[in-house]
Amino acid sequence: MLNSLFSSKPVQRKFSIQSALHIVLDGALLGILMTVAIMSSVALHSQYLWTKSFTKLETTRDLNRRILESTSILESYLLKNQKLARHLVSTKAEDLLYVDRPKPEETKKLFDMTFKSKLLERISSFPIKSGY
Repeated sequence: MLNSLFSSKPVQRKFSIQSALHIVLDGALLGILMTVAIMSSVALHSQYLWTKSFTKLETTRDLNRRILESTSILESYLLKNQKLARHLVSTKAEDLLYVDRPKPEETKKLFDMTFKSKLLERISSFPIKSGY
């Protein structure tokens, strides 16, 4: 088909080597163009995948940084409010008292009465911090 487009039969008969060379070069050029097109699409697709992965990596880094900041804020808050630890006394195994486990019905009554009221008191006594 390429033969008939670019040259006529008498020219092909007269210059057979040159026409064969043209056919080979035309095929090679088409092959190179197809290879360039395929490699370009592969390169663009891999660049898209890399960009997508890098975006996920940046998001992960940002979340990790936020976790570290939150941890440090929480640690500093706990270290500032460490009043209880100063009043504790170190103990030994001989100083421990072992108490029998209470019966389930006693625990339920005590828990229902005291926990609800103390929980509300604790929640309402927390200071409210604005911002992150």
